[in-house]
Amino acid sequence: MAVKSKETHSLLSLRNDAVFKMFFSKKENEEELRGFLKAMTNLTDDDLAFVEVKNPTLTKENVGDKDFVVDIRIISASGDRLNMEMEMQMQNHDGFTRRMTSYNARQYASQLKRGEDYVKLKASISLIVTNFELFDDTDEAYEYITYRRSNGKTFTNAQQFHTLDLTKLSSDRLEDYQIWGTLFKARNSEELKEVMATSEKMKQAGEKLWQLSADEEAREIAQAREESQWAWKHTLYHTEERAHAEGHEAGAKEKAIEMAKNLLISGVSEEIIANASGLSLQEIEELKD
Repeated sequence: MAVKSKETHSLLSLRNDAVFKMFFSKKENEEELRGFLKAMTNLTDDDLAFVEVKNPTLTKENVGDKDFVVDIRIISASGDRLNMEMEMQMQNHDGFTRRMTSYNARQYASQLKRGEDYVKLKASISLIVTNFELFDDTDEAYEYITYRRSNGKTFTNAQQFHTLDLTKLSSDRLEDYQIWGTLFKARNSEELKEVMATSEKMKQAGEKLWQLSADEEAREIAQAREESQWAWKHTLYHTEERAHAEGHEAGAKEKAIEMAKNLLISGVSEEIIANASGLSLQEIEELKD
């Protein structure tokens, strides 16, 4: 299904985490999922002999969920198994990297049943695309494992983190992950066509994203998710403002109490202290006790 020159609908953005999950969870988009996984990791076609999204369902009732994770089971041609969680993160928040680590650790540990040998544990991979600056440097894509700080010797690669920072994406489009990144950043059909012109695979991916964008239910879910995220940001903003105001008020009260104590020690009358500090006479009387 080609993207028509005359738009009949607007393009849904893969930077919306609901759209991200709907796109990569569709069974008919498995080839696109495989392509994105290979672009972002060192996985090969043999590693991806079997790929299954374990939680493909997404409805309007889920739009208030904190995060949308694509939970993937992978089996290689040789029978090795991998567990992967993939997600699009629209907003930064305190503890984001700790949350990433927590999710990965839970995924890693959940493989083992009571009494089983630890050698059965397979690598747990987290793939995160961010629409905000994750780290203060110029790199746009990262791979993380646990290693010895002094010499870089690997401690374990059982828990892996692959990230793509869309805010730092190069315009060179030399690497596959950069081309995928431009698909994420496409804002309209014209920009989508530019990405589709890079290769036959991206042409197919773009057509499928355009097709998803025409689906009325998908559009309703995407819109509801945007509204949910806006409400969350609005609530967070006012919560922070209120906390700041309360903190300022508390700080001012502490200073007033400290001043009142010093004036009491100096023998200043309670009436004068009340006028100077803004404290009530009862509060000043309690300070004397």
